[in-house]
Amino acid sequence: MVIAISSKCCPCNPCCKWSNNEVTAWALDASARGAMVISGIFLGVALLRTAKIAAGCEVACEGADCPDPAPELADCDEKVFGFKPSSLLAIMGMVVGLMAAITMPVIGAIVDHTNYRWKIGAASGFMLVLINFFQSFLTQSTWAWVAFLQIVAPYIYLVHCVVQYAYLPELTSDKDELSDITAQCNMWQFLTQVGYIIVVQIFAIAMGTGAIGTARISQILLIGWSAFFFYVPWAEMFGHRPALSSVPEGETLLSVGFSRIKKTIGEMRTDFNAVFVCLCAVAFSEAGANAFTTIAVTYCDEVLLMTATETSLLILICLVIAVPSSIIFAKLTKKIGAHKSFMLSLAWWAFVTFLAPVFMNGPTHKTNGYVFGILWGMGFGWIYPTQRALYCLLIPGGQESELMGIYIFAGQILVWMPPAIFTLLNEAGVSMAWGLASDACFFLVALGIAYSMGDFELAMQKAKATLDKRVMGAGADGALGSSEGLKDFEMPGQDQMTV
Repeated sequence: MVIAISSKCCPCNPCCKWSNNEVTAWALDASARGAMVISGIFLGVALLRTAKIAAGCEVACEGADCPDPAPELADCDEKVFGFKPSSLLAIMGMVVGLMAAITMPVIGAIVDHTNYRWKIGAASGFMLVLINFFQSFLTQSTWAWVAFLQIVAPYIYLVHCVVQYAYLPELTSDKDELSDITAQCNMWQFLTQVGYIIVVQIFAIAMGTGAIGTARISQILLIGWSAFFFYVPWAEMFGHRPALSSVPEGETLLSVGFSRIKKTIGEMRTDFNAVFVCLCAVAFSEAGANAFTTIAVTYCDEVLLMTATETSLLILICLVIAVPSSIIFAKLTKKIGAHKSFMLSLAWWAFVTFLAPVFMNGPTHKTNGYVFGILWGMGFGWIYPTQRALYCLLIPGGQESELMGIYIFAGQILVWMPPAIFTLLNEAGVSMAWGLASDACFFLVALGIAYSMGDFELAMQKAKATLDKRVMGAGADGALGSSEGLKDFEMPGQDQMTV
């Protein structure tokens, strides 16, 4: 049942009365994905703990009477599976990034050339719930299997994102509403994450659990939450889509993915160069942003010696700040345009991440970590909705599934690189401060690429001319049922543009 409340009164409520029901579905799915991201952080802290115990670098200890963090052996150089325990999360992130870079465009092409979009979305959601069920059995004897599943789950998560993002450009034909939708769904996802952290910590404190027990609590709660918020949108709201094009003669579903990627990227460079430039910028910005959580959790555990509760508090601060930041920076984006706003968000991320190791270089600087949590939270609330809205404004109609698949591909093709650099530095005994600072370089490169985009207004005009090929969701001509469609909209100058 859709609650009859105006979205203007409750901008972060996914049950607002959108005329296009798929907007609500998109927000609900974002809630499930948001909870999974947070649960992954709790799981990551626990896996670091179990890996240290397995390597003999930490005393096995769990429960209310156990100090958190548990006692560690000084200057322990023991390894597990050939690597330092502190490299575990970075290595896992690197493997997932490589897998995604190789296969995500193929998934996008399958969605584009068949009518399987809805089926893949629903099936991947079910698989994520099932995998998280198995991960709830984390113990010291099962940690290696759980770590393996924590490679599989993020990959399936990305497959799910390919499908969900294919719906995004079809939610509305009005560019003002597109910015509102991305910002509101982003806010809803962050609010879910804030609430999820609080609930998990309430249970953890009440039950007196350590890192491993807290991870189990988180996984158990996630099963119920994600099952509900995946079921409702995929069983009741998201619509089926026909194949946007047939498989060319002489090609197969497997080969057409690679050939279409090559052809599409070539077409974008020739006919829609702004899309190509945007994808290159996204490749570096997403590498930095996606790897940040993995690197930050390890950094907090190893350098700041934060407990699981302290690490979750830092993440909570990030998320709490990200919610109002989404609103504030959405207004900035409307005022200065998506292109300029995106570049400013990249500059912010680079500056803050370069500065962090200077003021967060030991256990006595834990308080500084919370201050930087505020600054990073502002960055999270800024970069994601702006980046997605920018890309949707630039892509031509009729290739949404494939281009959103390439968007995911661009966002994953370099994700392995920051963890790889971090791992190499860590294994070589270099200070983790350099590993954290190296992540900022990716935002600087992205900023330079985004600056070279050229005339953003002209690029949007070219995309506007192709919107007759776009298959929109029901009620998408103004997702609120009141806005003028983009095809009849006179494009304003960039300085006045509302994205």
